[in-house]
Amino acid sequence: MNLSFKLLVAAAVFATSFTVGAQTIFSTSGYSTGEALEKPMVMKPFVEFSKARPLPELRIFTLEGEKVDLAKYRGKLLILNVWGTWCTPCIREIPQLIDLQKQLKGSNIEIVGVAVDKSVAGISKFLARHKMSEFNTWSDPTESIEDVMPLEVVPTNYIIDGAGNIVGYLPGYLPWDDKDVMPFLKKLAEKYAKPKAN
Repeated sequence: MNLSFKLLVAAAVFATSFTVGAQTIFSTSGYSTGEALEKPMVMKPFVEFSKARPLPELRIFTLEGEKVDLAKYRGKLLILNVWGTWCTPCIREIPQLIDLQKQLKGSNIEIVGVAVDKSVAGISKFLARHKMSEFNTWSDPTESIEDVMPLEVVPTNYIIDGAGNIVGYLPGYLPWDDKDVMPFLKKLAEKYAKPKAN
């Protein structure tokens, strides 16, 4: 088997695995999201998709081991904050996210952590040790979130509309306590909690 053929086979295998792993990000079956929202400076890294994409079934669990049914969040803007106990910027965000979760209680916006640590037991211990047990977080020990789109940086936030479609993402650390964050989240909810296909 010559080298060029081996390279061709390797490229085909990589392309196939990448396509399967990133099936959602490249899907064209969603609705048009219309004109993108104007972003404040703090939200500049946020990417709003021109087309909503159906979210694949994720293997996400509560820290008690119960499978999470994302359908329970229909009619709400759901923000999945992907983090890890080994990620320093993630840990810096958690106290701000706890405050934000409290402020948003009873609203049509839900922010939930999704830890990608392999050890689920270690997540609870970590949060308790750092006095952050109030943080509402789930676990994704098999990193099924990679089926949404390639996870290049942690933390990353996925924005899910009220119909269960991903409509955007926000990579990297965000100062959640910035004064412009909450108004922007409310604009996102106004547009996406009960989406109207354009």
